Amino acid sequence: MGSTQGAGKGSQALQVLDAVRQGLVRAERYVRNPRELLRLLTLAERRLARLEAGPLTPVKHDLQTLLRMLRASGEGTYRHLSKKNLALAALGLLYLVSPLDVIPDFLPGGFADDAAVIGFVLKKIRGELTTFEAWERRGAIDV
Repeated sequence: MGSTQGAGKGSQALQVLDAVRQGLVRAERYVRNPRELLRLLTLAERRLARLEAGPLTPVKHDLQTLLRMLRASGEGTYRHLSKKNLALAALGLLYLVSPLDVIPDFLPGGFADDAAVIGFVLKKIRGELTTFEAWERRGAIDV
């Protein structure tokens, strides 16, 4: 009986890895196509604007900064964002705007998984956000 449970966990882990791999492939397409990235950002901005208090509230400011950074990068005015972090951020936004979640958003606590994914992304690219905010304070002039 224990081996069946272990096999189930292994199968679930493989499904998660496959989903992440597929998400990274999609995110990479957004990185290569600024027009599609800007479309994704518009979806994420609309989603964020509709959110009231909830699990995403603590990260809302950083998420707004992330969206501004990605928009500036997609428009070509900010050129300091690494491709790796751009893809990671795009993957997080894809999860945020996706109707397919681990916990559906219409259920109580449904944004908890979105908050966890976005929180992870923000933690991983904290340095990039700080650099971008300094760039904004300097007047958003890329040299």
